[in-house]
Amino acid sequence: MGNETGKERQPVAVRFFSQDYYAEEPQRQVEYEIIYIESGNGVLYFGNSVSMIQGGDCIFINSFEDHFFRQDTVGGPFRCYRILFNSAALGGTDDAGRTFFESIRLCRFLRMPPELAQRFHNVEALGKNAEGWDLIIRSLLMDVISYSIETGQYERYSQLSAIEKRSLSAIDNALHYIRENYSENLSLKSLLTLTNYSKSHFIRLFKESTGMNVSEYINKYRIEKACLDLIYTSNNITEIATANGFNNIQYFSRKFREYMKCTPKQYQKKRKKLTER
Repeated sequence: MGNETGKERQPVAVRFFSQDYYAEEPQRQVEYEIIYIESGNGVLYFGNSVSMIQGGDCIFINSFEDHFFRQDTVGGPFRCYRILFNSAALGGTDDAGRTFFESIRLCRFLRMPPELAQRFHNVEALGKNAEGWDLIIRSLLMDVISYSIETGQYERYSQLSAIEKRSLSAIDNALHYIRENYSENLSLKSLLTLTNYSKSHFIRLFKESTGMNVSEYINKYRIEKACLDLIYTSNNITEIATANGFNNIQYFSRKFREYMKCTPKQYQKKRKKLTER
């Protein structure tokens, strides 16, 4: 039961680019991001934590993670490479590789061998008009992720007992239902019918599994989908809000600002410029 109105949503591209600056004001992105620092140094802020970065660092940023950068002008010119991607770039929803990636968290700072770090330079030299460009940057993304996994630079979200796994299976069913029907009028009652749990037990398990209550998760997922529509369709904001399950435009705008730290219009303007680079 997806969005059947307006222009069909386009696939999320894996995007690669280089730049001599980074956002100096707090931002939150729908995509995951890998940054390779070629030169320069400074301070990268993640929520309430602070990390010093310098040339040679490779940094992984999770989707919806607040962050911004303060450059140290004494450290010389700053230059970085960025890969923005959605987990859909790793395969379909049933793809084993994508499923594994979504069950882990890559380390914040990734150790890259010299030959892999060199690939960032090589890809930039080719330019986005190179033949097979989309395949080239997808290959670079897969190489970074696969090397990180091969070398143990990740952690699983949890080590589950047999009972916990059975509980998680029920939650997985609920999450799948939300993802398939997010544009509809979802209710806690409709999710409870998918399990044999009481309301209180289901709510507790859902919060333990996702870190959010049911309404928070549904809103976050709808906002993620709305972000893609803002970038990749020509629909107006009211159409996008409605297509993603928000029947009240004021509520949509309030929730969007809460999650993305900007208005839908501001996000659309900024991100469309990025995709046109």
